[in-house]
Amino acid sequence: MARPRVVIDTDPGVDDAVAILLALASEEIDVCAITTVAGNVGIDKTTLNARRLVELAGRPDLTVARGAAGPLVGALDEAGEVHGLDGLGDLEWDEPGVPEADEHAVEVLARLAEEAPLTIVAIGPLTNLALLQARHPGIESRVERLVVMGGASFHGNVTAAAEFNVWADPEAAARVMSGAWPITLMPLDLTHQAVLNDADLDYLRGLGTTVGERLAGMLEPYAAFHDQWYGNRDVIMHDATAVYELLAPGAIETVGAHVEVETSGRLTRGETVIDRRRGFAHSSTRVGTRIDNDRFVGVLRERLARYPLV
Repeated sequence: MARPRVVIDTDPGVDDAVAILLALASEEIDVCAITTVAGNVGIDKTTLNARRLVELAGRPDLTVARGAAGPLVGALDEAGEVHGLDGLGDLEWDEPGVPEADEHAVEVLARLAEEAPLTIVAIGPLTNLALLQARHPGIESRVERLVVMGGASFHGNVTAAAEFNVWADPEAAARVMSGAWPITLMPLDLTHQAVLNDADLDYLRGLGTTVGERLAGMLEPYAAFHDQWYGNRDVIMHDATAVYELLAPGAIETVGAHVEVETSGRLTRGETVIDRRRGFAHSSTRVGTRIDNDRFVGVLRERLARYPLV
């Protein structure tokens, strides 16, 4: 069976970095491109970070395309206090040799979807995908699968109601979630079950690889933020769950659901309303509910250990 052709639409971001490096070390999927969007930091930084990560992974052949510089409505509000001012833990990096594509991210997504069935892993705000829908009507039928990290039903991480990726561009998320593509959503309910701890950071440092050292360096301030915010140093692997869903089909439990996004509530703007009633059991929209963290971490460790020694 042919490997799924995958584009990762992303706003790197420390946990985005883990997701990208996991994907590029995994033979189950064929990553065709990385498309960037403003989110955790601005578009200049997310695009630079994607180029850095592609080079770190030894994939200079991979297309990195710049996308939307801000949400459909209003202005971008970055998350530098979480991911560092540069988005990757404020480490020092050499200027990457991987170039930025001439094409806009939306056109890269459209072209790849028209060439053959495509899976999109969306781990940032959904602005690029909403623009894709607007500029290329009916494109959803060419997308084999859309896996989204975003939303929450028990509580948000920006407001009491809203998760960051959806909150950063609720209008885009509302359009995408109402689209005619098959969606698998990884909300905070699921991602908070996928964590790395200090033993995992020590494991990465002990690999003796540039990738291991870089990731441990990025994750250290991320762990410090989690300690301040949640009271422990466990780092939540939000975005990596969306990649893991493709690598280990069935390992993440999902349920059928209907999902809508609140765009106007004074207290609830950016909220995902996830309706899991039995009438939606066979919906083409699936929502992740449970992950075995030991199995997830085992796969993550094994894949990251594949990168070459320094």
